This record gives sequence, structure tokens and C-alpha cells, in this order.
Amino acid sequence: MAIKKIVLTLITILTLVITIKPVFALDDGAYLVGRSTSYVNPHTGSPEDGGTNIALGESMCSNIISSQLLLEQTGGKYYLTFEINLADNISNYSFKIMNSSGSFRNASASELSTSTSNAKRFRIQVNSPSEYISPIIYVVPMGRNVQFFFQADVNSATPGTGMYESQMVPATSNSNSISNNTTTSNSSTDQNNESSSNEENVSQETVVTNTTENQQVGTINKESLMENVTGLSNYIIDDDGKVDKDAKLTVKNLKKDSRETKEQTNNLPMIIGGVVMVVLIAVAGGIYYVKKVKK
Repeated sequence: MAIKKIVLTLITILTLVITIKPVFALDDGAYLVGRSTSYVNPHTGSPEDGGTNIALGESMCSNIISSQLLLEQTGGKYYLTFEINLADNISNYSFKIMNSSGSFRNASASELSTSTSNAKRFRIQVNSPSEYISPIIYVVPMGRNVQFFFQADVNSATPGTGMYESQMVPATSNSNSISNNTTTSNSSTDQNNESSSNEENVSQETVVTNTTENQQVGTINKESLMENVTGLSNYIIDDDGKVDKDAKLTVKNLKKDSRETKEQTNNLPMIIGGVVMVVLIAVAGGIYYVKKVKK
């Protein structure tokens, strides 16, 4: 009986051991995770590069590593993708991995393309997502190598790829984002086209309106001024100040009247000259008559 209990206990323990997964256990896929950083060695509490300004180092490494990492898991293998900022001031990148016991091993990193300005993107294979990655970079303004540490926060893992592109898992979230952006772009284009079309229609309507107004105004000339003239004003006033109903107020009669006025004006000197001649002759005749009577 005791043996049976022991066997059942062992079977229960074995079952629990087999079914228990690590805290960070995830299904195969791509996940966005947070990270923690440290300028000093998490195991020793001292800087690995000999630096003395720990506060400055902590601030630098906190800002230099991207706030989110891409964790890819497939078939028991793990890959972490991250970005290092301030690329203009950094050169000679190398990486080490520190395990839970504090020992280091060199790591090979693949450099990937990125759309982030002034940053470099790397992808490293790790044995466990909880391992520390230790970049060693040459900081140009400081003139020396700087070494620090960062670790993925697997407990914050959320499915998706964010700004990254997974090398083994389709970027569903990115595809949806691209699709949404395309739809938004098309919608914006349609709105712009509609707006442009409305502006063209308004412009055309304005032109038509202006044309109509010009047609209504028409051309002003002598003939148009004579149209629809009625009453006494439709006739010419003669020299005696009376209405000449035989001479209507037309352009032709106005021109004729103007010519007659000019002719009368031109004949005036001749008339005056004739009168003067008559006067002179009369005066001469009178003088001659007086002289003859005196004799």
C-alpha cells in the first residue's frame, strides 16, 4: 500500500514537472517586449569599461537603446532585434552575452536596415530571452569604448512587430497598418480630387457669370443711344426753338444739321463783306452827291 502511494506521488510530481513551463514561455511567434538597462554589471555592480561617472552612464545607456525590442521565437530558438541610437557618434560595434551565472560569451549580430534616422538595427540569437546583452561601442566624443547591459522584459510581451520586420513571422500588425494607411491615403486623395473638382466648377461658374454680365452691358455706341427714344426728344429743335417734326432725331439728321451749321458759319464772312461793300458804296455815293450839289 505504501509502495502504491509512493508510485502515485512520483507520477504526480513527474506530470507537474513535464507540464510546468518557464514564466516567460511563449508560443512561437513575434512579440514586442520592453527592456531594462544598466551601465554597471548586474552581477558585480561595477562598470565593465572602467568608467567612474555611473549616473551619466546610466542615463546614456537608457537613451541609446530602443524602448521596445522584437522577440522572435521558433522551434526553441530565440532572436532579439533592437536599435542603438546616436549612430553618428558611435563606431566599432561588438556584442557579448552574459548568462545567469555572470559569465560572458561573444555574440554575432546581424545588422538590418532601418528607417529610423541616426540609428543602427541589430539582430542577435540568444539561448534565453532573459539573458543580458552587453554592447561594446566606441563613443567618438568620449574617445573610448563604452560597455553596458540590457535585458528583455518578457513579461511585457505583446504579439506584433511594431516598427520592426520579423525574419520568420509574417508582420500581421504592420500589414494591417499599411492597409489602413493606404486606405487613408486613398481617402485623402479622393477628398483632394473632389475639392479640386469643386474649385474648378466654382471657377467655371464664375467665368460664366462674368460673361453673362458683359453680355447684358453690351457695347455703347451712337445707335444704341438713339434706341427707344420717344416723345419730343425724338425730333430736332430748329433755329427758332421749335420742334421740327419733319426732321427726326437720327444720326443722319444730326450729321446733316451739323454740316448746315458749318456751312452757315463758313458763309458768314462773305455776307459781312457784302454788307461792308454796300455801305462803302452808299457812303461814296453820298459824298459824290454832296459835292455835286455844292457846285
